[in-house]
Amino acid sequence: MTKLIPIFIEGKKWIQISQLSTDQVRSLKSCLPVLHLKKIFFQGIELNDCLDFDTYEYWFRSQQIPSQGEALLDF
Repeated sequence: MTKLIPIFIEGKKWIQISQLSTDQVRSLKSCLPVLHLKKIFFQGIELNDCLDFDTYEYWFRSQQIPSQGEALLDF
């Protein structure tokens, strides 16, 4: 899975979830309250599906950890 590069807006890092694959969006939304998605105005454009990068990074890392069953089979 490829990690998104954040965009900097007003000194804070953000990602747009629309840049993720459909499966990734589904996975992310399943463990995230809708209130975490923010609407941000940047250079006259409304970005309505933004998530702070720290939250995204935490989710991304949790997706990289194999389950215990998979780890046992990885000899």
